Amino acid sequence: MAVIDLILLRLHCSRVSLWRFDGEPVNLSMLCFAAKEAGGPLDTDEKRLELSEYRDYFDALIHQGAYVSNDTLHDPNLQAMRGNYLERHGVMAMLDAAFLVNGRVYGMACCEQIGSVRVWRADELTDLRAIVTKVTMLMASSNDPALMGAPSLPMTPLSASQEADLKRFDQRRR
Repeated sequence: MAVIDLILLRLHCSRVSLWRFDGEPVNLSMLCFAAKEAGGPLDTDEKRLELSEYRDYFDALIHQGAYVSNDTLHDPNLQAMRGNYLERHGVMAMLDAAFLVNGRVYGMACCEQIGSVRVWRADELTDLRAIVTKVTMLMASSNDPALMGAPSLPMTPLSASQEADLKRFDQRRR
């Protein structure tokens, strides 16, 4: 997949995966439909994360449109995901951006750093968001009936404290 290769090239991370919502609104999950490690083959074996099990992480991703974790093992929002996903796959840092169409979250691109923590820079978050935005524009313009009926969640506006946290993050990375 060209999108995964582009993200790997631009961000120099260990692995990139693409996820989409799956299921009914009362029982949504995130389904990984494609992943690739740097230098490796495309992996299309499906992986699934239940939203109900990882509510803190998904709430943060949905509310902010992105999620940054420099150290997944010490990130309180990722505590529930440690044993089931992060440790099993060796993920030590994550940088995620949501696919937003008309203010609704349909999925995400996830950059993972394997084997070591990583301090993500503001320009890396900007690059990932730019790539995801371009893909999202293609999704929205496709008028694909499958997309229009696909499970999604509304993105809620950021609170004043969330906006301040995001600004502090951007300033620290410059």
